Amino acid sequence: MGTVMVFLFVFAGAGFVVILIIMIKKFVSPRQLIAIQQLLESGNTKAAMRQAKNILARNERNPDVHWFLGECYRAENRPDLAIVEYKFITNAGRFTNIASAKMVRGRLAHEYLKLGQIDESQKEFILLSKIEPDNYETYFNIAKLFEDKDYTDPALTNYRKVLSINPQHAQAHMKVGVILIKKQHLSEAKKALMTSLRYDNQNIACYYHLGKISRASGDNDTALVQFERVQQDPELRQRSLLERSNIFVAKKDINRAIGELERAIKLGDEDVPVFLAARYLLAQCHEATKDLVRAVDQWEEIYEINPKYRDVAEKLALYSDIRADDRLKDFLTASQSTFESYCTKIVESMGLAIQDVFPRGQDLVEVYALETQSRWRNAKKSPSIVKIFRTVEPIGYDAIRVLYDQMRKINAMRSICIATSKFTRTAVEFAQIRPIDLIDKDELSKILDKISM
Repeated sequence: MGTVMVFLFVFAGAGFVVILIIMIKKFVSPRQLIAIQQLLESGNTKAAMRQAKNILARNERNPDVHWFLGECYRAENRPDLAIVEYKFITNAGRFTNIASAKMVRGRLAHEYLKLGQIDESQKEFILLSKIEPDNYETYFNIAKLFEDKDYTDPALTNYRKVLSINPQHAQAHMKVGVILIKKQHLSEAKKALMTSLRYDNQNIACYYHLGKISRASGDNDTALVQFERVQQDPELRQRSLLERSNIFVAKKDINRAIGELERAIKLGDEDVPVFLAARYLLAQCHEATKDLVRAVDQWEEIYEINPKYRDVAEKLALYSDIRADDRLKDFLTASQSTFESYCTKIVESMGLAIQDVFPRGQDLVEVYALETQSRWRNAKKSPSIVKIFRTVEPIGYDAIRVLYDQMRKINAMRSICIATSKFTRTAVEFAQIRPIDLIDKDELSKILDKISM
């Protein structure tokens, strides 16, 4: 009996030692965690990582050590590895005072965001909002992610949730205004933006959106002032210059538009869509002022960045022949008075006597003329209408139809349409069975070679 008791005592003692060893291996002392934290705070992430990995080699399930290892990876800007550590904690469902659900979910949300994993980030922010329902910044982040995905309704709902918790959140008021502009609720949008400025008068971006509202409402003068104020914001300066340029174009103030666009382009191509839009509008301005060389320069710059941008390839193709033909180029770029002189000489070179000349804008002249020769000595000379278009766009059916209707009104026996471009198929088919002669840029080039200016 005594032998049995001794055996049991020894066995129990050995078992206790084994259990104690296992517990020691699983137990991480606060001093070890503090040491890792101090290394991390001092910036010695490599040493902190070594200690954390050494502990995890003995006890891989400790959430606090996984938290600190995740923090090391986050400090080294390695979000993919940080996420692995944080996910270990959430998957295990073992949160602590150090690795709390709030802290871990917040870290995951932001690290997913760094990797561009928007849906995963948003899921974590939503879970975080359930943990701390009164944290307006969490709802703001949820709203921003919805807005980035162009889900305007849930974005608006969450921005308004921010304002229900913190009515003085200036950025949320501005974001509400931006969404309401998209929904064409301009008066409500303006109110939201003005409220944002009341709580933060340094929120310059509000003036950009107010400028958009003013422009949409037809108040271009106010819009110009508002976009000018945006020049203080480096991120919106280029966009505001483009907006101002569009207003000056609408006002027919092409020179000021060109000045603003040149300033916008000098700011660089970091925002590629804005940069290309500025170059394209600048090309249009140069084209409108007949400065075709500079217009082509802008189209070529755009083509190098994006060959498929709008109609740039077509523009370059249209002007390629003209750039190689000096006479045609001079005709296209001539001043209004010189253009009209060209037109009268062209008509006279066709053996017609000019009666009246009617300028119809800077790119069209109408000439009413009479034939100077007739088979019969006493025959009445028949009137003719000559239209001369100065454009690189093809002349279509509608233009030729209008010319034919004019002929019928004055009983003209013949008409001629001259263009620095080509004629569309429907225009050619319409003219073929009527007394209308079509002269395209190739024939015009030959005529210009024969006349002197």
